[in-house]
Amino acid sequence: MGALNRPRWPLGGWLLAALAAVALVAGLQVDLMEVDAAQYASMGQEMNLGSPRLALHEHGAVYQSRGYPDKPPLVFWCAALGTRFLGSTAVGAKLFSVLMGLVGIWALGRWAETLMGPKALWPARIFYGVNLGTGLMLQDVRTDTLLVALVTLAGWQAQIWKQSNRPVHALSAFGLAALGMLAKGPLALMALVAVHGGDALWSGRYGLLRRPAFWWGLLWMILLLLPWLGALWEQWGWYKGVRYYLWTQNFGRISGENPWAQSADPTFVFHNLLWSYAPWSLMLPAALWHALQHRERNNETVRQALTAWALLAVGLSLSRFQLPHYVYILWPFQSLLLVRWWIDEERSRSWSIPLLGTTALLLVAGVLLCDFAMGTFPLAILITLGLGLLTWLFRSKLPPMRGKSTPMWTAGGMLLLLILLNGLALPVLMTYQGSSQLGRWASQKGLASALWRLDCDDESVHALHFYTQRIVPSLNPDSLKAGQTYLVYSDRSCIQTLLNQGNEVKVLKEISTHRVTRLTPAFLNPKTRPQVTRVSGIYQIKP
Repeated sequence: MGALNRPRWPLGGWLLAALAAVALVAGLQVDLMEVDAAQYASMGQEMNLGSPRLALHEHGAVYQSRGYPDKPPLVFWCAALGTRFLGSTAVGAKLFSVLMGLVGIWALGRWAETLMGPKALWPARIFYGVNLGTGLMLQDVRTDTLLVALVTLAGWQAQIWKQSNRPVHALSAFGLAALGMLAKGPLALMALVAVHGGDALWSGRYGLLRRPAFWWGLLWMILLLLPWLGALWEQWGWYKGVRYYLWTQNFGRISGENPWAQSADPTFVFHNLLWSYAPWSLMLPAALWHALQHRERNNETVRQALTAWALLAVGLSLSRFQLPHYVYILWPFQSLLLVRWWIDEERSRSWSIPLLGTTALLLVAGVLLCDFAMGTFPLAILITLGLGLLTWLFRSKLPPMRGKSTPMWTAGGMLLLLILLNGLALPVLMTYQGSSQLGRWASQKGLASALWRLDCDDESVHALHFYTQRIVPSLNPDSLKAGQTYLVYSDRSCIQTLLNQGNEVKVLKEISTHRVTRLTPAFLNPKTRPQVTRVSGIYQIKP
């Protein structure tokens, strides 16, 4: 029912590939966002400058968050490798995480094909790889970008091992699980246990535990993790290091032990799935209900994906600290459930109008965001109309806009939306991130080596370090010495305090700034934007 094979629609397949390539390249070039992506890039760059790769450091000091080592090292290693080859650029910092994300999309198709046959291959890749959240994940990289891809790869390899009993696939699955744990802790292993352990519980088949390859694979996973565990022990000890990594970092958010625990919204998972998995989230309730109705012993897809999805969704809902990108781990499993439902049910024609209508609404919102909020008029409108005209000219060679072809048309609309966001809206939005814009400007003007950061606020400036290619030292306003000249990055409000104290200040460069990950209607409205932005700059100060 849901098969989208290229031999039948060759031109449609090539158009989707072209749109995906443009969206991907545009997203790679968007500046690094504060805090997470810029932090990973900055710490990776520090590794290239001599910082230890296991005893993690940030801004020259031991890496920590509220007294604990916050994240495992894989995302920093990826940033270090990319920037070593491509320099201090957004493309270099993102490249290997994004490539792993693409491999995860490819692997989910193979996993679905292994479970449900060839007709599941392309629907799985489209449902998982072409939605609003995936587009953002492959542009603003997080630890979850690596986590989800590695869990998907490991789940697919474990499935092949279950069917073929070839030890190499067991070793591959456990090795990928270890890398997943180096991306975001034991959550990766728990997701895989939920997938294949849930299948074993429902089916009553526990033969995998009797296979020697299982135990060899488990040993292989432990050996891969030992260097990181040893580094944690040496630097932090048992409680703050090893135990924090194995328990508190992930599961402590449910128990309340994690220092980031706080009161959280119990509907968090569901309202974030609604937008992040758009437009396929429209069909997700139907797919979940179908899975609950067809959980018979011979339905391996349902046993695996429904168990993993339900356990992870409950765990995320109970977590006392929640961020929107935490729901990414659910996507592979809900995509498998969606494919199972799409194949089993004669629903393709009845969902054409809702899916295409939702995609059209999202496209309109994207055009409004680009042309009217970000001031790119009339580029977004022209791009949309141009591709629409191209589609009309080749309409006889494309599949009809109904029935089985609905996912292809929906995916095309979503890829166009991502092109608008990555190519037009986000580049303009990032001009309001002072740490990256002013850091790059200082580097271009040859001022980076003399730059200080005035220590009078809590602004995140990881991108400042990254684009100046050094750790910009902090300067306390009370430590300024008469007769010396200082070159500083600061907020204008801090500079005003220095002016009031009688210091001489010269403005070298100023821009309007805003926390770009916290958009508000007031900021998106060009008329009210000046009221909610600050001014940051690079200044020359003489006490």
